[in-house]
Amino acid sequence: MSMQDKQEKLGRRAFLKGAGVSAAAATVAVVAAAPVPVAAAENAQERKKARYKETDHVKTYYAQNRL
Repeated sequence: MSMQDKQEKLGRRAFLKGAGVSAAAATVAVVAAAPVPVAAAENAQERKKARYKETDHVKTYYAQNRL
């Protein structure tokens, strides 16, 4: 194996190693910069109320998708 082949292999390895480190650093930076969602506080009355409503468009969906 010639000296040039060794340098070429080392160059490729260094590039791939650098690319892997850069990708990992970028991932950490993106995750660290992402805002953390905060859940809205619900009081006891809001937790107990009925949320499902069978509106006209829901009834239409059910009618069209009956088997």
